[in-house]
Amino acid sequence: MSSMRYRELVLPGLFWASVAYDMAVVSFTTKGIKEILALNNNPSANFLIGLLTSITLIGWFFGSLVFGYLSDKIGRRKIVIVALPLHVLATASMYLANSYIFFFLLRLLAGVGFGMILPTLSALVSEKAPNNIRGRMVVLLDSFWTYGWILASFTSIFITLPSGWEWYYLTSLFWLLLLPLSKNLPETVSSRRRKVPVREVLKYRHTYVIWTVWFIMAMSYYGIFTWLPTIMEKTYPVVKSHIFVFTTYLFQIPGYFLAAYLIEKIGRRYVLFLFMLLTALAAYLFLSGIIFIGATMLSFFDLGAWGALYAVTPELYPSRIKGTGSGAANSVGRIGGLIGPLMRVLFNDVGLFLLFTFSLLIGALCSLLLPSKRQEKN
Repeated sequence: MSSMRYRELVLPGLFWASVAYDMAVVSFTTKGIKEILALNNNPSANFLIGLLTSITLIGWFFGSLVFGYLSDKIGRRKIVIVALPLHVLATASMYLANSYIFFFLLRLLAGVGFGMILPTLSALVSEKAPNNIRGRMVVLLDSFWTYGWILASFTSIFITLPSGWEWYYLTSLFWLLLLPLSKNLPETVSSRRRKVPVREVLKYRHTYVIWTVWFIMAMSYYGIFTWLPTIMEKTYPVVKSHIFVFTTYLFQIPGYFLAAYLIEKIGRRYVLFLFMLLTALAAYLFLSGIIFIGATMLSFFDLGAWGALYAVTPELYPSRIKGTGSGAANSVGRIGGLIGPLMRVLFNDVGLFLLFTFSLLIGALCSLLLPSKRQEKN
């Protein structure tokens, strides 16, 4: 595919992968955080750890909402350049954290950086890609989330051991190497954009449908994957469980590529519906005790659904408010995402996955209500 060049896909994808890597650190250091903060015997330990993911997503909410709008005004590349050091340095600074409030504030700052990057890049790639492969390009962009998460998982096998696991946070500094390359990021012409009120996205009926899908997708994803390494540790030894989690994450890659292939064949909403439906089935298999197969299917179909969701969202809006529309939907998703990890306080493992199974079924049905036509006008 000649249009899938370095500037249009690979470089934005590396910035995307940096977010996934820095997002993963809490999931893979849950046990270590509990130990350093002496939370192992604290009845509120699960709530406090889940809250670290939730506060990240609160920061993400504001980052997406505010900077998605600003990216429509000042350009996409400037937002990404500011966001990268923000989330990388906030993550690396967790190496120095020795109190819960320190962890809390650093994850909030990292979340703002995450929220600045993802909707901005999805809008950018959607604008720059040729019409006939636009959806495929955005799905492949989102596939870099998997590469970042897999790299984090692989690194955790060697670092998140009882001694020295804090060094894991410092490995995020590697992503600062992207800054010299940022000048090569493609940019859209911001001078042609007129001032558009944020409330304009509310005029579209499908806005409320896509917000519902985003909410459910984020709630289930962060609810499941925040606790997946911990749940696996109940069945397998620590190192073996991390290897199993790493292996299941590898199945995210073919999931993305299948979604990328199908999205131009059968349409965005049908891919989203199918992959959400099969993610619900995977969650049911997991809660039924078919742990490894269920986890593998979760990785395969849930991340493919995310690719379809990122592809369809900016296409629901005209160019002048793509960043605003994508950012608003992303922000609503973060509300669901901050709720998901906290559900562990209310439900046991079976109840948790049953909740997400039914939620994903509802989300799949909602996706069929989305329009099939793309917004091409300016």
